[in-house]
Amino acid sequence: MAYIGTFTYQGGANPAIDYPRMLVSDTVQFDANNNPIFAFYDEEIQSATNIEMAVWQSGMFWSGPTGLANLPNTPIPWRRIAATLIDCLASNQARISIISSQLDTKLNDGAVKDMQAQAAALREADDNSGSFAIIEQVNDWWSFTSRYWKTVQRQSGGYPG
Repeated sequence: MAYIGTFTYQGGANPAIDYPRMLVSDTVQFDANNNPIFAFYDEEIQSATNIEMAVWQSGMFWSGPTGLANLPNTPIPWRRIAATLIDCLASNQARISIISSQLDTKLNDGAVKDMQAQAAALREADDNSGSFAIIEQVNDWWSFTSRYWKTVQRQSGGYPG
């Protein structure tokens, strides 16, 4: 897929593009000689977002006694999106290093491992950012009825546990 797209960075005014771009340090479009130095088009960042948002995560999802979601929208995993982008850079670096012996170019052999470690660190930070799911198992009708009424009591503030 070829992207003929845009580069934007608005310092947080456009979170869908700005947050992942900031996390991967891709915030400058041109160098001093007006050469493009950015790593990702906006559309590529949006593609990484689409990939990560297609994976269901708890995102502190809690259903009431009716089983409906109480959240208006799903939290966006900015760190996971950035980790996906860094993995793309690491993959490209690894692919380029295969042909480096044929060219007069010197590549940093440890760059791929460093990028993968950074992507893993971002995923771990996302994993530990406070999202979790509580699942109450019911085995029969009586357990279900008990769980239902305890949930109603919790929501109404009438049950301390």
